[in-house]
Amino acid sequence: MVMWNILKPRTHLLCMTNMFCTRHEGTDSTVFLPHSHNISEWISRRVSLLDEGIYTCYVGTAIQVITNKVVLKVGVFLTPVMKYEKRNTNSFLICSVLSVYPRPIITWKMDNIPISENNMEETGSLDSFSINSPLNITGSNSSYECTIENSLLKQTWTGRWTMKDGLHKMQREHVSLSCQPVNDYFSPNQDFKVTWSRMKSGTFSILAYYLSPSQNTIINESRFSWNKELINQSDFSMNLMDLNLSDSGEYLCNISSDEYTLLTIHTVHVEPSQETASHNKGLWILVPSVILAAVLLIWTVKHCRAQLEARRSRHPADGAQERYCVPPGEHCPSAPDNGEENVPLSGKV
Repeated sequence: MVMWNILKPRTHLLCMTNMFCTRHEGTDSTVFLPHSHNISEWISRRVSLLDEGIYTCYVGTAIQVITNKVVLKVGVFLTPVMKYEKRNTNSFLICSVLSVYPRPIITWKMDNIPISENNMEETGSLDSFSINSPLNITGSNSSYECTIENSLLKQTWTGRWTMKDGLHKMQREHVSLSCQPVNDYFSPNQDFKVTWSRMKSGTFSILAYYLSPSQNTIINESRFSWNKELINQSDFSMNLMDLNLSDSGEYLCNISSDEYTLLTIHTVHVEPSQETASHNKGLWILVPSVILAAVLLIWTVKHCRAQLEARRSRHPADGAQERYCVPPGEHCPSAPDNGEENVPLSGKV
């Protein structure tokens, strides 16, 4: 007979015969099942953290008895991620893992030199941990690397961030932004995903992405283009055509797999073209001129009205004959006497 026993309070028996396993919890008794093999294995396909413990296998025959102990340790390591964020004027990198057990080892490097980071945010204790490790970017010309290691499962994940030199382009030109994987981490035979995004008001909008398993490319921006030949060579550089002023900002290339995340940042400054600049210059001249002319016109009308009101106050009887005025600097003509007739200024008398 074969008996599997787990050494946990009130969880006494895990037994198996002919690949059939039964777990008995909350009982103090021991159950023996017949078995026709000299060696027995217990296999669980859905192990949880509650299954951790010391297991004892008891094999008894008419000739001898064999007892063996097995220590089962369970680890959790969901794929970590590296995120790039902007908060006001500061930029941050965040390495995070949603579920990990036991507590991982997290290290940061700047330009391959280890640096300390003391702002780790951790939740969970009895079950798996959820961990965020933020880092303030103090050198935009430096490269940053985050490593998360699960020592139990012998798994290591690496996130790497690099910023390229800023680019200045004129309106209606096109720009090419590079994005190549780092050979130290990249394996063409491994499944990965490439995403190009543009940051607007602190939020990234996806321009395009590529999935290596299906080799599908999805493009959300009509002016965005990828070179398929370069993609076949693991080069994910992109082109953005017909630039406009609203295209200024940061562009992020994200290459991710189960073992790494590679972030590349480009900053693009789009400046007005000469034609646009000349047009804007003309508007700057025209608009103030129109405003000045409007102000002068309003002032002239008010001045004339003031003159008419003053004349009416001095000659009330003539007020009905006043129908006109002249620009500032000239005097309104005197109204003719009531007894006189108007005569033409030219022609024969």
